[in-house]
Amino acid sequence: MLLVSDSVWAADASSPSTRSSTNSVADLSLEDLVNLKVTSVSKKEEKLDDAAAAIFVLSNDDLRRSGATTVADALRLVPGLQVAQIDSSDWAVSARGFNSQFANKLLVMIDGRTVYSPLFSGVYWDAQQVFLDDVDRIEVIRGPGATVWGANAVNGVISILSKSARDTQGDLVYGGGGDEHLALGGARYGGQIDGDTYYRVYDTYQLNNNFERANGQPANDSWDLLQGGYRIDHYTHNDGQWTWQGDGYAGNLADYTGSLNGFNTLGRWTQAISDRSSYEVQAYFDHTYRNDALAVVSLDTADLTFQHTFGLGERNDIIWGLGYRFTDSHLYKANSPAVTILDDSLALNLFSAFIQDEFKIIPDKLTFTLGTKVEHNDFTGFEVQPSTRLMFKPTENQTVWAAVSRAVRTPSEADGEDLAAFVSGAPVVGPGGGLYVPTFIGNTHLKSEELLAYELGYRIQPTKRVSVDVATFYNDYSRLEGQLPANFIPGTPVGTLVVDPENSLRGQSYGGEGVVTFAATDFWRLSASYSLLLLHVQGTPAANARAAELNAPTHQVVLRSSYDFGRHASLDADLRYVDNVQGVVGYVTADVRLSYRPTPNWELSVVGQNLLDNSHPEQASQVGAPTTEVSRGFYGKVTWRY
Repeated sequence: MLLVSDSVWAADASSPSTRSSTNSVADLSLEDLVNLKVTSVSKKEEKLDDAAAAIFVLSNDDLRRSGATTVADALRLVPGLQVAQIDSSDWAVSARGFNSQFANKLLVMIDGRTVYSPLFSGVYWDAQQVFLDDVDRIEVIRGPGATVWGANAVNGVISILSKSARDTQGDLVYGGGGDEHLALGGARYGGQIDGDTYYRVYDTYQLNNNFERANGQPANDSWDLLQGGYRIDHYTHNDGQWTWQGDGYAGNLADYTGSLNGFNTLGRWTQAISDRSSYEVQAYFDHTYRNDALAVVSLDTADLTFQHTFGLGERNDIIWGLGYRFTDSHLYKANSPAVTILDDSLALNLFSAFIQDEFKIIPDKLTFTLGTKVEHNDFTGFEVQPSTRLMFKPTENQTVWAAVSRAVRTPSEADGEDLAAFVSGAPVVGPGGGLYVPTFIGNTHLKSEELLAYELGYRIQPTKRVSVDVATFYNDYSRLEGQLPANFIPGTPVGTLVVDPENSLRGQSYGGEGVVTFAATDFWRLSASYSLLLLHVQGTPAANARAAELNAPTHQVVLRSSYDFGRHASLDADLRYVDNVQGVVGYVTADVRLSYRPTPNWELSVVGQNLLDNSHPEQASQVGAPTTEVSRGFYGKVTWRY
């Protein structure tokens, strides 16, 4: 069983995911898997099987055996998550719809540090290159998590949780490369300062090749990234834990025509008071600098949170917390004729408070959870995001859960303030036959996009070798961002067609995800997942509504096999089908990883990705760039642990 310490974030030394990653698939039985401890649903430790949410966990071993070199690539294995590669460095990742290069309804965190950019309420995935061998697990919630995590946790939450320094002692070195991933390398060393204090340092580098256009010409999108960091964990004699960690990175984009760099540092103190009571204080600072095809952007974020968990009587567990975040954004210059900077800086404040009560109506059988988060932001003022969840266990091996939640997506800096104007294309013919340049300008009167979500799920483990997890949902969206009627402003020689964002769209989506896992033998595990998404968007302009409907696939299927040839060799393969998205036809592809371990300390692996065709597109760019195709690729890797 996976255990975590009193800290929401740190893994206990007894965690199976912290053992040698050369373990076989049999080391975690299906019963162990459904009893994994997770923290992302209620911000406190609970068994995955008891969580009243559509949650999926990628373990450290899942990450290793997937052959993925980035977090975004590994997320392809999560049912119901839409993951598409736009070019060599850009990704579109979302849950339950509204996917795009600037997807803005998914909250992503690394060890409790939010990594979405307030500039567009999305994530720069090329900058999130964590040291995968030190990741304990990735918890993915499909559906809103705003009651504990706040605005922008609308369609889902991704929480990347690293191992504690105590669980990464010793040396690890890896290196490799291939035709697409030209070079991969990294090293980590973990040591001990004293009997209660542990540390690790790491460094990693990757260099990635250009993709190609449909005409066979290079997309000139090669990129590289160098990243290093540290973590220190100190355990006190009264069940407390101090953590201090940080990362720094620098890299080049688009054949060295752009660049990115940044650093972060985070401190956290967790103190257990009793079996049912603890508190935690966390603070972090994050700096990001990016010089890409659109603009030169700098963003500084300072965040402070406090939370307290305690028991009230025998049946109530209360968790509450407070938070403050300050962000300071700067746009130094535009790198494209499509961008005009109107206001080069913007400072924002976010205040928040939440409370949640978990009431055990019938202990270990029926639990009712009610909570809400209240936030105040500089765009729309106060926002209230409540939820109610019910978990029922008719038998020990079955769980039925239901949830009703409200979540909001607050306006980003780009669409909620006059921070920048985006020229969207060549001049068009307007009234009187004149030419007008279409221009997008932010609207300071935008309201938050709103979601009211209804969810129902069922889990069962009918035998020791089979587990089933099914989740369904109905989402009702209002005040989605569309556009005001175009305003034609005459000019010489061309005029301006001003397009302001407006809350002019609404929509409904429904569907679900199902996962079946089958341990065929002690050394062979199979899984199959299917997701269905039906999305209908109405309002003006109709083109925006239609684009939102088509940006995510209706059907997705993932089949996965993991087989161990004794103690020394393993074969992992997955087959994926992804339905059509806007401008891109559906595709079927496969990844295969073969590994050999001559000794417990050495592992040699060969990975083939996107094997069923030479190349295929997965998602179109939103900034007017020609569509890029994801190529078939191979790479080899050698890993040494001591």
